[in-house]
Amino acid sequence: MASKNEEKIYENMKSLEEWAFAGLSQKEMAEMLGMAYSTFRKLRGEIPALSALLKKSADFLKAEQKKEIEKVEVSLLNRCLGYNADIRKHMKVKKPMLGADGKVLTDANGKVITEEVLEEVTEQQHVPADVGAIKFYLLNKAKDKWKENPDRLELEKKRVANDTKRTKLAEQAASGGVSGKTIEEILEEAESGGADAEV
Repeated sequence: MASKNEEKIYENMKSLEEWAFAGLSQKEMAEMLGMAYSTFRKLRGEIPALSALLKKSADFLKAEQKKEIEKVEVSLLNRCLGYNADIRKHMKVKKPMLGADGKVLTDANGKVITEEVLEEVTEQQHVPADVGAIKFYLLNKAKDKWKENPDRLELEKKRVANDTKRTKLAEQAASGGVSGKTIEEILEEAESGGADAEV
């Protein structure tokens, strides 16, 4: 005999499908059904239809996300290279007024009477390449050639080496290993590179 929670699952299978394909988490679905998440997880393993539904929705959402990522990548590439876009604009245009009979209206002097109307026109504009997009793209897609600060790694290595050297000298001075010099003198020599032989 099915438990109360199993019955909830079977009774709400259509809702579960809608929730799953809408991207709700399994924890949120359990809350919507009024059951503990641990119970929902347990039932997921015991009810093949629920397990299949959750897998199908997860596969669908993953495929949708992949499509979105591809669109964003194309958009990013376009921002890097620049592109032409059709821009819709509204322009004021003077047009001859027409009478009820469809004929062009004229004033007493025979001059055509015009009216201003808004018309939608499409204009092609070039959107130039965006430096920020180019930088982001190259830093992520060509890491071996493009770095934010190519000298930073070398500078960091030197800083760590100097810190290590200073620490060793300070330890030696504190233990009396370097005679006749104060810690300040030893550290000053380390900064200038003059105490390399003593480390």
